[in-house]
Amino acid sequence: MSLRRWVREQMSGAEPEGNDLPPRGSLVNSAVRREEVRLRSLGEYDSTTYPVDLAELLRTRGEVLQEFMRLDVATPESRIAAIPRLKELLRRYPHPLLYESLIHAYLDAGRYDEARGVAFAARERRHECEASPYPEIQAEIDGLREWKPEEVDRLREEKEKHRS
Repeated sequence: MSLRRWVREQMSGAEPEGNDLPPRGSLVNSAVRREEVRLRSLGEYDSTTYPVDLAELLRTRGEVLQEFMRLDVATPESRIAAIPRLKELLRRYPHPLLYESLIHAYLDAGRYDEARGVAFAARERRHECEASPYPEIQAEIDGLREWKPEEVDRLREEKEKHRS
């Protein structure tokens, strides 16, 4: 009898389901190969194990971001002109970067109530990204600040002070 087989017999107990394992059963399950390996990071997927719903989400996200990169949002005038297109892209995929651009566009246009609403939606999307089980979705908010509707009100007040 091999040492590995003897250890398995000694540690796994009599029940085939493993309900009689001692504490720290996960370690025992790993040692006797009862536990299936769970995929938890980007590099652990391959073409056979990649979740279909995630693959479709990422495909749509890629298409939307390519279209966004073609938009001119460098100046206030171009951001204002891009508002309809930004809204359309957000309907296809709610990427936090699109929310950020739309908030700035509404602020440039002086449409503060709409900017406030988008800031609320951006904050909700941020929470969805944080709660996602997929690191690919969680990474969408890296490097982006969290918008609060109150910030839009503060920016509105500052802009009105400068006008006076």
